[in-house]
Amino acid sequence: MVQPDVSLVELLRAVADTPAETLGLLMLTDDPAAARLSIGSRRAAVRAALDDGAAGARGLAARWDTSAPEAIARSLGIAVVDSNDEAQFGSLLRYAEYLADPPEIHLFRRALARLDRALADPAIGGLLGIATSAPVFVAHEIYHHVELTRATLPLGRRHAVTARFGPLRWRRRLPSLSEIAAGACAQTLLGLPHHPKLLDMIALYDNDPAAAARMRHAVGAAALADTAS
Repeated sequence: MVQPDVSLVELLRAVADTPAETLGLLMLTDDPAAARLSIGSRRAAVRAALDDGAAGARGLAARWDTSAPEAIARSLGIAVVDSNDEAQFGSLLRYAEYLADPPEIHLFRRALARLDRALADPAIGGLLGIATSAPVFVAHEIYHHVELTRATLPLGRRHAVTARFGPLRWRRRLPSLSEIAAGACAQTLLGLPHHPKLLDMIALYDNDPAAAARMRHAVGAAALADTAS
């Protein structure tokens, strides 16, 4: 495994002040259909996702104690289930998962424990404003429940991209918008200084430090592109 020339703390400090909108634009690149959108449309979609997540958090905060996301989940009829199942599927590492029927949030405790070991370092936990990771992921998954159970269309369908091939037209969803919004919901609900997307840096560093360094460069490039556009 190739080691980067900087520590995890240095990597996090390098990206900590990245605006949530820039992180959202980077996350949106996970959706191939987003390339069909103008930069203005991408910005609008990301802004809508961030606003929707924050509004969802404010709605929850008006009814419940924001310091206890698991209690909020139970009040919404969502079971919070600890899982010791393998969280790694190829390159995908899951920390939590929302299942709609019946509504459940599964927390992958072994994966969360690895995050918590890093967050126990005051230089990391203090920078991100996070002591333990489970509440962040519960809040994240609560947003997915709210999005799927409310009357309005999910964000990915609301901002779907229309593709054309001759006389044919079809709509391609942007599922990353829900992830952007869920992170904004967790950030607002828990009063975090940064979008929880930055937790990915810890996960990457734990598994592949060189990949974490590449993420830092990708965030930096996105920030430069955002400034130039």
